[in-house]
Amino acid sequence: MTLSPAGPTGVGGPIVAVPKDAVWERDPHTAAKHDLLKRYLEAWAPILLSRLDVISYAEGFAGAGVYKKGEPGSPVIAYEVFAETLHRFPKRMRVILMEEDARRVKELQHQMELARSRQTDDITKRIAVDIRHGDFHPALVQKLRGIGALGKPLFVLLDSFGGPDIPFSLLQELGRHPSTEVMVTFEPSFLTRFAEKHDGHRQLGDEAFGSQEWQGVFQQPPAGKFTFLREQYRNTLRQAGFTHTLYFEMVDEGGRILYLIFGTQHELGLEKMKDAMWKVDPSYGVRYRDPRDTQQQMLDLVFEPDTAPLRRILHDFISETPDGRTIPELKRYALLETVYRPAQVIETVRQLREAGAVTTDPRAINAKTRVSLATTPPTTRPAAEQGALW
Repeated sequence: MTLSPAGPTGVGGPIVAVPKDAVWERDPHTAAKHDLLKRYLEAWAPILLSRLDVISYAEGFAGAGVYKKGEPGSPVIAYEVFAETLHRFPKRMRVILMEEDARRVKELQHQMELARSRQTDDITKRIAVDIRHGDFHPALVQKLRGIGALGKPLFVLLDSFGGPDIPFSLLQELGRHPSTEVMVTFEPSFLTRFAEKHDGHRQLGDEAFGSQEWQGVFQQPPAGKFTFLREQYRNTLRQAGFTHTLYFEMVDEGGRILYLIFGTQHELGLEKMKDAMWKVDPSYGVRYRDPRDTQQQMLDLVFEPDTAPLRRILHDFISETPDGRTIPELKRYALLETVYRPAQVIETVRQLREAGAVTTDPRAINAKTRVSLATTPPTTRPAAEQGALW
């Protein structure tokens, strides 16, 4: 991807890497985001359309709908997922796409027409596509409100070029509605590089985070700045109303870190997003460090990941109470507080038991099992094997 600094857009405008051309090369970050989006929407749409007549999908930075080598953009990917789903359900979809670059709007209209041409007339009549030229804020919320999408199932993708360009006020408006979910791109380097000595850039940060608490990043050691901002931004989403958040850390060939942060108010949405996350192709450069893991071990995103961090995390959680924890408690904790899936808990408990770290009552592990710390310390193992467990 050929990128160039956009330069300040006014006094406080972001200095972020923005493509010069209307259509550009797709980088590994984007490929990973699209893979994740497709897998999640494939779960999200059927669940909702099985019981509702209409659901909505919106993008604030829709782009051109295609990349230089012909790879589909997120609007086309979403449209094709919805079309496939509507073959199974006689329901309707609304797709709202915002894009500020007129050249991209023109190409996006063309790409969406091509996507429509690949479907039957019945399907195209049941997917309403609205492409708008202009800035996404506040026009996006106004449009969603105008068509009655707010307050009903809605997924909003805010996949910008990563600067602090998504105002908290927009997130707060979306978060007022329990049936809305968001996925937001967040790149921390702009604020760590430019904001400390520039009032205008700090103001952009204040508007994005909804407060000045993020400015504590200037007192953090260099190694902790990105983590601090990431957790501050997750808290911003929670303050906006998205009670459950999950983040994905993407690192390109040059070491540039980009976060994709998901927000929902439903545990099922969180679980389905985790399922999608672990299926993303690891070659795209997506990785994760569980914030509760004291060793901050880097994880490859594969469907059956290394569960050493989960063993550490569950052991600490079990140790917090003398009565231990039930399997349902451990599963819910894993879902809400870690990157791991509830389905990974039982095998992890078995591994802890085999290491002598916990006991289970009864021994068969099921929903009625209580897991407690072992009364005797775990058997001493060689250092290499201990490292594999802890």
